[in-house]
Amino acid sequence: MEYLKALAELGVWLAVYPLGAGTLALTGHDARHLRRNVLVVICTGSAIATALLMALAAMGLFAPTWIGAAGWIVLAVWSVRNRAWAHALDRLKNIRVRGASALSGLAVIAILATATGLYAFFPKESLLGERDEGIYAQHALHLLRTGGSAIDLVAMGLAREPGIVAVEQGKAAALPGIYPTGSRWTFQFSSATPVWMAVLGAMLGPQGIFRFNAVVGLLNCMAFYALTRRVLAPAQRVWAIAAVAVFAFQPAQVWISRNCLSEPLSTWFVLNGLLAAILALSQRSRTAGLIAGGLIGMSGFVRIDAVVFPLAASAACLFAVMVNHSRRDQASNPAVQAIMIGCFAAIVLAVAYFAVWVRPYLDDLFDRVAGAVVAAALCAGLVRLLQLVPALRLGAQPARKAAWLAALAIVGLLVYAIWIRPHLQPFALEPKIAAPPNDQRDYRENSVLNVAAYLSWPVVIAAGFGAAWGLWSTLRGGLSPIMGWVLVFLLTPALVYLWWPMISPDHIWASRRWVPTVFPAAVVLAAIACARLSRRWRGPYAYAAAGLITVVVSAHLLMQQRETLRVREDAGMVAQIGEIARRLPDDRVSYVVGSGTLTSALLAGFGSRVVQVAVTGQYDWTELCPRVAGRAEQGCWVVHPKSLSVGERGATWLADVPIKRLRRNTSVVALARGTHEDGIDWSITKIEP
Repeated sequence: MEYLKALAELGVWLAVYPLGAGTLALTGHDARHLRRNVLVVICTGSAIATALLMALAAMGLFAPTWIGAAGWIVLAVWSVRNRAWAHALDRLKNIRVRGASALSGLAVIAILATATGLYAFFPKESLLGERDEGIYAQHALHLLRTGGSAIDLVAMGLAREPGIVAVEQGKAAALPGIYPTGSRWTFQFSSATPVWMAVLGAMLGPQGIFRFNAVVGLLNCMAFYALTRRVLAPAQRVWAIAAVAVFAFQPAQVWISRNCLSEPLSTWFVLNGLLAAILALSQRSRTAGLIAGGLIGMSGFVRIDAVVFPLAASAACLFAVMVNHSRRDQASNPAVQAIMIGCFAAIVLAVAYFAVWVRPYLDDLFDRVAGAVVAAALCAGLVRLLQLVPALRLGAQPARKAAWLAALAIVGLLVYAIWIRPHLQPFALEPKIAAPPNDQRDYRENSVLNVAAYLSWPVVIAAGFGAAWGLWSTLRGGLSPIMGWVLVFLLTPALVYLWWPMISPDHIWASRRWVPTVFPAAVVLAAIACARLSRRWRGPYAYAAAGLITVVVSAHLLMQQRETLRVREDAGMVAQIGEIARRLPDDRVSYVVGSGTLTSALLAGFGSRVVQVAVTGQYDWTELCPRVAGRAEQGCWVVHPKSLSVGERGATWLADVPIKRLRRNTSVVALARGTHEDGIDWSITKIEP
């Protein structure tokens, strides 16, 4: 039966492509170019599936087996109506790969296969809520157990517990990653990533939860390769191989693809949305532009800080409209405004989702969200103004003069970021930071230095050259305005997060904000630079240079991770915490002493009826452990550090359950190297009144 259940749940994944293909087919002839791109079709389907799964989770109707069965029906209907098998066979028959193309394909397959192994075989088994990844994993486990996102305290019999009431009244610390919102508590983050983690976990067991991002990481590598090829000229696309190797093997990508975080899914929507936007601008399609903007904006449902991407889209459109030397005026390109509208519409819906379902999280970040939205609206207003008043646009002669200024500005920014900014005092402080080293510095001044530690200095220098040359050439008319649109879209969020990462500064954690923004932009710009420098080389020399650089850079990136490349962080965490949960009774409340992270893991992850208590010195357990008439076995269970003596006359030791962890070292200087072991021995004691 378990095999049949897993087979049914497979339907969720198989329905993604039909959902995307069917949706794009409904948009008519204008979106035909998007329908031909497999990755865009899959991304469109995944966006629709994500929205449906989130809705089911919000309504408490998340049932992977039944959802998978519906997916099989969708697949069957679509296959019959479109004769999918015939089209697939025709495509296979028409594949012709020879010579250099075959070698390139084999190289890309080797890179993707290696990356998949690194991502999938060494997951971080995050479960404790000390940082975000544990909250996502708890949310996924909770979905599998209850079918909904809300933590129903009434159903668990915890609503009137003094410890719970104290949290709701603000007299006790809230559990990490869980908001006390009445009798139905709320997880801190969007359910977009947890629903997919839960779908994979339903098929593969709890370990599937920790491998979802390995799947997304592989898809992101494929999307990044397709995007880079689209950006480069046909004769220079060999450099996309080196680019995807850097993207796939750089330490932050390897780490986050092993982790339970939401950046990979956000990156998936942004990369494919950008690819769709290029197609929409090229074909001057309003419908395709709306879809592309919607895919980019879909990242907002995954992460609230994706509000930076409407700013990127509107700034890119502003640049394309302002600077135009092509025969086909981009100011009148219907896709320009459509991309902005689609992106804004999706982001507005995403903000509405957070306002309704995760309101406390939105309130905490409201100032940043509002700032990004206002800046994006101003850029969009300027775009419309330039469309209405062509005289305000930059003419050919002024644009040529501005080209050198733009290139010098990029070079100047790079020099400033490398040699000047890291030493300028006073350093920026972030009072909200509570992670090591806890000196309230966020180390934003070292952003470019840290990016270079992840990508290597040659890549960063090449990225600077690519950005400078790209803007210079676009302003002088050497590149199309569409290429200028791409450059500005990549640079805008990258500059925002290099200026202010808005995250705790300890590495490798500090690299999170750069995964969807800075790293893809830097690698694409570096590929543009390599293509420019090798433009006069004959084919064999370009292929040889790209192959050599791919091997050297890949070896460098993997070697600098040699101490953590085959490390499974927090291995066995589910089993260890599950052992504690297994030993606690279901018919009464148990208590956890002094650990909110363990309490949240037991409560949200395993559904244990537990409440956190703070114990200092002698503690009177009689109020928490009263006699209950009619109960065969009296008393309550207390989970406490082994070093803490409960000290009650009626206390009976039941078990010792150690939690051992293998963890990365952290440092404010990238890259942090090495690992260490830590843990705590927990005891379970029964106290009888």
